[in-house]
Amino acid sequence: MIPDERRRRLVHIVDEQGSASIADLTETLGVSHMTVRRDIKVLEEDGRLVSVAGGVTKPSRIALDATHQAKLGIRPIEKDAIASRAADLVSPGDVVYLDAGTTMLALARKLVERAAPEPLVIVTNDLAVAAAAGEHPQARVHVLGGRLDPGNMSTDGPTAAAELAEFNIDLAFVSASSFDLRGLSVPTEAKVMVKRAIIENSSRSYLTTDASKYGRVAAYKAISFGAFEGLITDPSLSQAAQDRSAELGVDLLLTGSSDPATAPGSLDTSAPHS
Repeated sequence: MIPDERRRRLVHIVDEQGSASIADLTETLGVSHMTVRRDIKVLEEDGRLVSVAGGVTKPSRIALDATHQAKLGIRPIEKDAIASRAADLVSPGDVVYLDAGTTMLALARKLVERAAPEPLVIVTNDLAVAAAAGEHPQARVHVLGGRLDPGNMSTDGPTAAAELAEFNIDLAFVSASSFDLRGLSVPTEAKVMVKRAIIENSSRSYLTTDASKYGRVAAYKAISFGAFEGLITDPSLSQAAQDRSAELGVDLLLTGSSDPATAPGSLDTSAPHS
């Protein structure tokens, strides 16, 4: 069986079952573990599959971002640890961009907790982030205008993107609801404009998100994976994504430690497929 045909069959198996273990694929396709892993790497880089512990699964498609209120209760421990790691990168005098989202809200609070005598200059499109950062005694907070996304309490669209061009941002932290080995994707064109403007107007930018967002895909491609200086996330990130970061020269900043077998997105090979 030629590689392209074998990979099409592999994708078909995962599409039908929702997920598959390496052992099952090796037996079904009649090839070695190494061949299956090589095929998975190619397919994952194309966004066709997502590696999980012990096998692969289908990418999860999102149509809309969750609301700000809903996000507050999701993985707060991981977000707090990610925020601490991100805050370590901020130097006195930096002009910092904080993207929209609850991980960014946690980061804003960390920066306030570490209040230094130097002014804290924050640019953001998130109203909750702006309010939190504004509690710093030396804060200078700039809120981007534009269309309000009421669910996320943030602005987007051409006005927000154009206003970003007025700043020389030293360090940008970019949030994500969905990313894979190709990069970050978003559910609306209005959000694409802002994400791309962040990269264009920042000296350094870090994708800053918990690993549960990996393997999700939205309608619009926004930023390629290799465009980031680094990725700040928790250690449940798939090994394929960790390896890809190294290949692209993207710094991988992981928090703490985690057992991948119990991480979100891991594959329980003892359970029957449904």
